[in-house]
Parts: sequence; structure tokens; C-alpha cells
Amino acid sequence: MSHTCLSWQRLAPWTDTRPGELRYRLRCIDKLGYTFRGDERLLDVGCGNGGVSRLLRGRVAEVDAVDVEMSTEWQDGPGFRFRVADGEQLPFDDASFDLVHSKDSLHHMDDPTRAVLEYRRVLKAGGTALIVEANRHNPSLFVQMTLVRGHEHFTRHRFEDLVSTAFDDVRFGGFEAHFVPGASRLLGLQHSVEEALERIGLVRSILSYNYAVARA
Repeated sequence: MSHTCLSWQRLAPWTDTRPGELRYRLRCIDKLGYTFRGDERLLDVGCGNGGVSRLLRGRVAEVDAVDVEMSTEWQDGPGFRFRVADGEQLPFDDASFDLVHSKDSLHHMDDPTRAVLEYRRVLKAGGTALIVEANRHNPSLFVQMTLVRGHEHFTRHRFEDLVSTAFDDVRFGGFEAHFVPGASRLLGLQHSVEEALERIGLVRSILSYNYAVARA
């Protein structure tokens, strides 16, 4: 199995995911800067329709994907299982996983601190949690998520404090990523703009996503 990050250009011809959405999903994985070995067992918490879980399955040996509501798009396969479960009370034994992936899940939970402690509990010693949350200080996402959808997503400082309640060894960072429906012809330009924004020191605190790569 190749552990090289697959580009959205090469994946697009054989996936049914729209190119813009695929590029966005892959960017949100690749920007974490984590090197997958290929033999890991991974838990994807808050998997939604399973689209990201399927991309992650291409980089690890096994994926268990959970969400509080079942999706009609869920379909188990070799090394790939879906189930309904609550991230605040995961139905797995201690030290069951090499990796936990959680994107835009914590801010939906009643007790995100408890969820982060659950992530830590189910990780093996030396395992890693890959946690991504939208940045409340990003102007675009504040409008979309707070004003329109009513989400209570986190500031960067709140996010860092939250993850640090369960993990001592954490690498924090941020990146810019957006999915713009109907803008597939401008993906190259969008990619260049996002890369440029990440290099500007003055805007790093308001990049669209904060992430944590936390070692158990």
C-alpha cells in the first residue's frame, strides 16, 4: 500500500465525490502532516455519511466509523465498519485503536471534554488523535456556522485548552480549506489562494480550521 497522499486530481476520475468536495476533504487530512504507516486501526468519530472515512481507509488497515445517526450511505466492507455510537461514550475497550480521527464533531457534543477523554481512553499507548475543528474567529465560517446555522464552534484558545485536558503531547496548527459548490473550474486558483493565506503571519490566527495531532 502506498502511504503517499493521493491528490484530488488523480482520485476524481473514479470517485463519485464532486472534485471540489474531494479536494477539500483531502486537504483537511493532508494538512495535519501525519504520516500514516498503513497498518493502523482507526476510529472516525462523527463520520457523517462516511465519505472521509472511506478516504482514510485508503491509508490504514482498518476503520471503525461512528456517528449518532445512521446514514443511508453507510456500507461495511473489508476492514471497514459503521455503527451508531456517541462520541461521549464510545462502545470500545480501552486501548483499541492506533488512531482516532475527529473533524467538526466536538462542537456538536454536549460535553466535548468528556469526548476528548474518550478519544484518549480508546487509544493505544503511543497512538494519535487527529482532531480538526472550525475556527470561530474565521470570518467566513463565523457567518456560515454561527450566524446561519447556530453552531457553537470553538475559538483557537478554547480548542487548545479542550484538547490539552486529555493530552500532554500535542502539536497544534491551523490551515485554510473551503468547499465551494459549483466552483470546480476554479479549484487551482482556490488552492493557490489558500496556500498563500497560510503563509501570511497576520492571518494565521483566523485561518478556517484549527487542528491538533495529539499523542497518547
